[in-house]
Amino acid sequence: MVAVAAAFLIGSPAAHAAAAPANTVIGNQATATYLDPNGNSQTATSNIVQTTVQQVGSFTLDSTAPNAAPGPIVNTKTAAAGATVYAPHVLTNTGNGSDTFNIVATNTPASGGTPFAKVEIYNDSNFDGLPDSTTPLCSTTAANGTCTVTPATAVAGNNGQFGFVVAYTLPATASGTATPFATVPVTATAATTALYTGGTTVNVQDSVNLTNVAAFNVSKAIGLPASGVTAPGGGAWPTANNSGKRSSGSSCATSWTAGMTSTAACTYTTYTVTYSNTGGAPGKFAMQDVVGSLATAGLTYVSGSAVWSNRPGTALSETSAAGNLSSPGVDFQNSSGTLTFVDNNLPVNTTRSLTFVVLVNNTATIGTASTTNKVTYNASDAGSANTVNAGAPGTLSASSNGAPFTVLGTYKIVLGSATATLANIANATDTTPGTPNTASADDKQTIASVAAGRPAVFTQVVFNQGNTTDTVNLTKVDVTAFPAGTTFAYYAADGVTPLADTNGDGTVDTGPIAAGSSLRIVVKATIPANTAASTGSPNYTINVVGTSVGDSTQIDASQDVLGAVSGPAVDLTNSQNSTGNDRGTGPSSTPTLTQTVNAGAWTAIPLWVKNNDTSTLAYSLAVSSTTSFPGTMPAGWTVKFATGAVAATGCSAATAVTTTASIAGNGADAQYTACVFVPTNQVQLTQSVYFQVKSTTAASDGTFPIDTVYDAITVTSAAVTYTATLTPNNNGTVAPGGSGTYGHALTSTGTGTCKVATAAVTLSSGASGAGWTTALYIDTNNDGVLDTSTDQLYVDETTTPIGDVASNTSKKLLVKVFAPAGASAGQAVTATVTITFQAATSPAGATPCANVSANDVVTVVTGQVSLVIYQAKNTAASCAGPDAVLGNLAGTLLTAKPGECLVYRIVATNNGAAPVSNLVVSNTVPAYTKQVTTQPTATCASTGLRNAGNTAAVALSNTDGTGIGTPSSTAVTCGSSTATVPPGATVTLTYQVQIDQ
Repeated sequence: MVAVAAAFLIGSPAAHAAAAPANTVIGNQATATYLDPNGNSQTATSNIVQTTVQQVGSFTLDSTAPNAAPGPIVNTKTAAAGATVYAPHVLTNTGNGSDTFNIVATNTPASGGTPFAKVEIYNDSNFDGLPDSTTPLCSTTAANGTCTVTPATAVAGNNGQFGFVVAYTLPATASGTATPFATVPVTATAATTALYTGGTTVNVQDSVNLTNVAAFNVSKAIGLPASGVTAPGGGAWPTANNSGKRSSGSSCATSWTAGMTSTAACTYTTYTVTYSNTGGAPGKFAMQDVVGSLATAGLTYVSGSAVWSNRPGTALSETSAAGNLSSPGVDFQNSSGTLTFVDNNLPVNTTRSLTFVVLVNNTATIGTASTTNKVTYNASDAGSANTVNAGAPGTLSASSNGAPFTVLGTYKIVLGSATATLANIANATDTTPGTPNTASADDKQTIASVAAGRPAVFTQVVFNQGNTTDTVNLTKVDVTAFPAGTTFAYYAADGVTPLADTNGDGTVDTGPIAAGSSLRIVVKATIPANTAASTGSPNYTINVVGTSVGDSTQIDASQDVLGAVSGPAVDLTNSQNSTGNDRGTGPSSTPTLTQTVNAGAWTAIPLWVKNNDTSTLAYSLAVSSTTSFPGTMPAGWTVKFATGAVAATGCSAATAVTTTASIAGNGADAQYTACVFVPTNQVQLTQSVYFQVKSTTAASDGTFPIDTVYDAITVTSAAVTYTATLTPNNNGTVAPGGSGTYGHALTSTGTGTCKVATAAVTLSSGASGAGWTTALYIDTNNDGVLDTSTDQLYVDETTTPIGDVASNTSKKLLVKVFAPAGASAGQAVTATVTITFQAATSPAGATPCANVSANDVVTVVTGQVSLVIYQAKNTAASCAGPDAVLGNLAGTLLTAKPGECLVYRIVATNNGAAPVSNLVVSNTVPAYTKQVTTQPTATCASTGLRNAGNTAAVALSNTDGTGIGTPSSTAVTCGSSTATVPPGATVTLTYQVQIDQ
């Protein structure tokens, strides 16, 4: 995993509206569901394709984009000779990654050739329009000298800001007036020019006027006034926080009361507007602050809270009255949140302030957009006597800095069961966070039972009750009594698309969920196929816990309960109450029953069919020499099925049947016999035989249950021979990071004893270097299952001998193959186990048993369907012509810019030897992308896929019900819920998304 700034993102169930940050890795992994030849529901998972988002550059200086010199005038300041004025600036990095900027102010001389006495740049981290300290970032006194901030300034992307002020000191020798004294260029230039498609320099200007009359400057800040300027009534002011959560209620007080302060429900802060006269004479000062409409703004002025610094503890009257202006006096007016203030007589070199309190409304937007505004004021003397007052302030053409209050998000999540809704969300909310409210069905759900080998599927609802987008991490705790080997996984609402770790913190999560929204997810607990039916009421439980990524203290849980485990829907075994490896969904990896027969004779193999479905069902009977059905037996071999128990001596006269009689549900069973005739010319061997039953009508869940049992027949002869076999060749699947165990029978098929010399397992080329490993075990108890406590790890023939294999006997071996965690879906590796033998002991000089080997082909997929996803970049304007890039499809890493498009193609192929059915490919639109209206010509297609009418049968849809190419759509499917998928047939989903910009 990479760092948060370059988070690894796999398709998430909620759209992400923000631009994709630079170095974000957008990952996409698809899934396909189908019914395998045994009627079991399977899920195949594709490889992951990744696209790294490239950094693109853009920025503004005082809302001005890159331009040609000289640029607009953004600040106009007025001062007398010898005074210093401060011009505020804000650089905003609107690109998607951090960049470094060179900031320069030039000491441009006045028209008469006189420069400023000094030009300096200071940091202004709180955006109050004043220097943070007395230490400048740069300084110049020379005419046309440049003040260059050194080192260059790094600013974070995605609207990161750097605030600074340029300080202009007028020369003490300047005289008269000048409008302007000088206009100074201020420039910001991006250092990494390769990121920008347009200009890389922003030019703005500050204009400074010289006057010998009043000259006013204003700074607005979230902060308390000077010591001694108390709040109305002489008390303390609310804490002046410049960030925090917005109010949570709509009934917070908006009139001043002594001791007013922020609470959990109501957020207040304090503003101080500082104004000064840097001119050459006293004057009348007027200013206005539009705090905002009470209904729509992010802030509301608290009536009765305004205090002038010259009258500490006394609230200003809020109704304009010219009589207040008797010198020295002030006039103040509050008109629906518009505050107007007039100071009748502000002396030279005098600084005063106005302080007031605001409520951060419950409607304030997250961030600063609705909680930032500037004070407007007159830069010079506003006029005489009572012609200018709070009711008529005159022209206010100058403006202060902005003073933002940053609204932080609030986080609250609730995780409930499938029935939880906003209307009953209280039932799903934990009383103790992390402990489910098990008294309510909205926080606890129960599935009565599930068949072994099938998943218990629980739907959860995740609510974002906070006021900002949040992602919820998912974990499981307090897992009780589930059978050993049960696997747990999280999926999107479609139940097939696996959830991933979208933010790179190492935990599977929901992906972003918008404020006030909810999201359905699916939790699957898959019971191992060989699990015995449970007795009593074990009530297997699991608590699913959600944790807010935005605030890890916010957790909530929901409980899922599985009442019991039943047997597989149908179970074909060699004995009525089987406890061996034929129990449960088969076939097993090694023969369950091996019969010995002479060539030219019949042998009888007992079969039991148990119907665990609730419906009465009949089953077809079939045989094959391989796992592929329909299948065949070797030439000359005859197999027929008979009802009931039949001895080998009665097989010749037994009546053959092709289907069973109807078998009642709920565990009823019936016995049949497979009669096998071996031709007289058959040489000595051990022949694999697979028997299969398949329901002739749909079961209660709509599927057609299938089960297969693996047996073997050993044919004997009178000749003394030294031959051996190692069977079978296995094909299996394994998940990345998982392992699979494959059984083999080493059988002496001659009449002599085969003595083992060595045994070894080798992997196909490149597998070992990629992290694949193997282990060989001797199956000591011959049960075909790896029991690490009893089965012996093979080292060599001296340390852990396999030993002699007598005629017509077998030694069972187990090969365990470990796949690396990074193995790609669709990757196939062959593990070859080879046995070499010693020379025969008698007769002297006899040829030893020939070396034997068997292959275990392990594919990194679930089931028999392989799923591969490819991608290509489309850089055309508006993502036009996606078909043009289909020739570039690959599974390799891409790089792309925000606004560019990605075309995904997902191909599901039946790589098995038998048909599967109900194949549906699903894909969730990745985080930081959205579908676009322009889509490839063929979005959903198939080859070789046929339904009962022998016609093409695929359908495309968005799982949220919207049309393909709808930007709000979050998932796409392609496939058929009814069609048969023969070996080699494919289903292909192709669609286009755009990276958020």
